[in-house]
Amino acid sequence: MDDNLVIENLHSLEELHKHIEVYINTLKNVDKGSELKNLIANDFKNLTNFYIMVGNHANKPISLPQDTYLLNYVISETFKDLLILHRDVFLELHKVEIYNAEKQISNTQIDNHFFQSKSILESALDTFSKSTIHESKMLNKDAKTIQKISRKLSLHTNPWDIYKEQYKTLLQQINDITKTNSALIKTSKTFEALEKVIKKVTKNHNELVDKTMQVVQFISKSIDEKGDLLSYVDEHLQKHYSAENNHQLFTDAVNNEINQLSRIEVPIAFHEGQLSVRNIDFNKRTQKWFDYKILPDLMDLIGIETNLLNKHSLNLINLKNSFQLFKKHNKEEDFNVIVNSLAHLLDEMRNLKNKGEIITKAMRAKIKEELLVSNLLKGLPFLEVPINSSLSIEGNTILKNVKESLRKRSSYFNSKYQKSVNYESLSNLELSAECIAYRMFQDENSHYDSLFLSKKFIGDLFLVARKDQELKLEQIINQWQNGFNKSVLVVGDRLSGRSTFIDYTTKKFFRKDIVTLQPNTDATIDGRKFSTTFNLKEALNYVKNNNIKSTKPVIIIDDLELWRDKSYSLLTNIRALVEFIETESDEAFVITTTTSQMQAHLDQRFDFSNRFTNIINCSKADKNEIASAIQVRHGAAHRNLITEDLEVMSNHKMQMIANKLCKQKHNNFGDTLQSWTYQTFVQENENVLFKESYYEFLDFFTQQERIVLKQALIFKKVSEFSLKNVIANAYDTNFKSSLRRLINTKILLRDIDGNLYINPVVVNDVSRILNTN
Repeated sequence: MDDNLVIENLHSLEELHKHIEVYINTLKNVDKGSELKNLIANDFKNLTNFYIMVGNHANKPISLPQDTYLLNYVISETFKDLLILHRDVFLELHKVEIYNAEKQISNTQIDNHFFQSKSILESALDTFSKSTIHESKMLNKDAKTIQKISRKLSLHTNPWDIYKEQYKTLLQQINDITKTNSALIKTSKTFEALEKVIKKVTKNHNELVDKTMQVVQFISKSIDEKGDLLSYVDEHLQKHYSAENNHQLFTDAVNNEINQLSRIEVPIAFHEGQLSVRNIDFNKRTQKWFDYKILPDLMDLIGIETNLLNKHSLNLINLKNSFQLFKKHNKEEDFNVIVNSLAHLLDEMRNLKNKGEIITKAMRAKIKEELLVSNLLKGLPFLEVPINSSLSIEGNTILKNVKESLRKRSSYFNSKYQKSVNYESLSNLELSAECIAYRMFQDENSHYDSLFLSKKFIGDLFLVARKDQELKLEQIINQWQNGFNKSVLVVGDRLSGRSTFIDYTTKKFFRKDIVTLQPNTDATIDGRKFSTTFNLKEALNYVKNNNIKSTKPVIIIDDLELWRDKSYSLLTNIRALVEFIETESDEAFVITTTTSQMQAHLDQRFDFSNRFTNIINCSKADKNEIASAIQVRHGAAHRNLITEDLEVMSNHKMQMIANKLCKQKHNNFGDTLQSWTYQTFVQENENVLFKESYYEFLDFFTQQERIVLKQALIFKKVSEFSLKNVIANAYDTNFKSSLRRLINTKILLRDIDGNLYINPVVVNDVSRILNTN
């Protein structure tokens, strides 16, 4: 449309006033938020476009100088402020819509927000209208003022084109907010569907628990009458109850919903006129949040269900046998055995039910409190995942900001000397924080890094044999099979690959008859599954007494330091292990693993290491084996490795780099693989860039922090409660703030059970610092 046709013979400012008055009157009749959103999206947009049209006309040589001055110079900035205010109100109204959808706001709050928004706009429009009229009157007082304006305009560049582009940008932001809000509403509905999946999980679990308990409670109530319950027990033995929840079905149900999520640029807030936008990959972030926060709870729930069903089935069989015995002999003591057995079973089932209720309550709370689009819009933590490896989701965290700041700062320096000048200005704490940040946040590398970081990597093709240690173990096994009593202690620094080594070698040399004992899990002997507690003596005796095939099993006790809780101390369990080795090592081949730090700790207290016939140290690996592992894993990525000069790296060069990393990491297998991920960056063209890192982790620890870290290093996991028991009264006065600093700097991380452990990316650096001092 030609501006001249519209504005010809009209006073531009006068026409603008009419449009503003119409808009103000329409605004007064608006009485709810949805109407106000539509008014801004349509009527105010039209008003802005009209102002642009009027401004364009005022910018032409044929326009009156006072119109040009007013519309292009004086009120352009004020109108921009008015447009920004409308955009901000528009954004907040859309936020309220999502808060309402997620039940995060009351109807009263919604009404109050609407009236405040409307009032702010009315006040701003009234001020704009009055000030514009006032300016117009002042300019049109006399001819001299107009002449003065004409001379002034000839000396300045008209800013109108800049203002016009700013208006168009702000209008586009209003359009974008509308589109984004539709996507966020859809995301919120997907989150609601995911909540239903969790509700179904908890419902299934509760139904299974109630169903099995009702059977036992019925028997318990009926047994006082000494009725014939044998047929009832038989009937329920035939039903073959199964766990209500299934990992695969759960994963499929969750993925069906998560696959509907996508990446969205979300307007979050505004500051000094600027709109703050966050680019969020809801699919990826939600998937990782479920993997970290919900899936472990589900697995615990499935474990409880399996344990419950095992106890239920086993006890029904025992009850059946007891009923038959009582029916045959009719002895009172047989009847008392049944009564006591039922009481014990009910106690165990109630205990499992309580554990299940704690988990299901926690799952529902996480979904209700964290799986909310509202949290993102409020600036609250949104689906954050505690970092427990070198991989992490994208996010605005302090450490990521430190890393970004370091990158920007380092871009000004081209030589190592200049970098060192920069480093000298930073404290050890700052440098160490930068080191952690650099190592931890490489989310874009997650798929590639997973090839190097996965514990017990799936598939023998990815495993590289440790020939020296493997040969030593083979010789020990041969001697044991020839009648010698043998037991093996496998030690090593953290990340040295102890678990992978025993997992691989025991399968290679024994193939079957392997019993793996870990606290609070299920284990199997001769095809019979049983549950462990933190009582190692009980677990070992079960293996001994239930070896019905009379085979000679290998018993693996990985991470010995984890066998401890309130009821059973580590020392008690170690004594039970030593006793078992001394009496049973001709019939069972025991392999125990622990860290070098725990070995040294125990050797100081009693002659621990010498209780084993052989010790295999995995702290160091052959550099060629480590280099081979790096090459195998990189090969699995099917990408070219390139230098900073963008040249494809040869195998020889890759071998040299791997050897250098081995030396830096003291030939620690896992630490070297982890270090490789710090210095490789996946590129858009499917290449992997190798860029050498110079970030160093330095000693900044206080004496109190050293004590805390030593506990975490020796025992692998610690808690505030366990530290209080060790430190006693000094905890609150001297250690509480030290612990908080270690957590805040990401030296200590927290697992899903609330325990604290040393960040894997610096665990060996911490170990060397403590050992040096």
